[in-house]
Amino acid sequence: CPTKAINMVPYRDTGLFIPKLNKDICIGCGGCEYVCPATPKAITVSANDVHITATKPTVEKQEKVKVDEFGF
Repeated sequence: CPTKAINMVPYRDTGLFIPKLNKDICIGCGGCEYVCPATPKAITVSANDVHITATKPTVEKQEKVKVDEFGF
């Protein structure tokens, strides 16, 4: 995500992770949906009726994940 609006968070106590969206900084580019490997997609992007200016993201400690190709 170019704005870091998507974070992978633990799903219950399963050892699995799911995407969590920060709507305040999402720009709706659809990159997350495009590269999502899940079938059906774990995240989809829909158009907003009203567009607003994204707020500046807060910096949180994130685990680095190696990604060979982003997808676009």
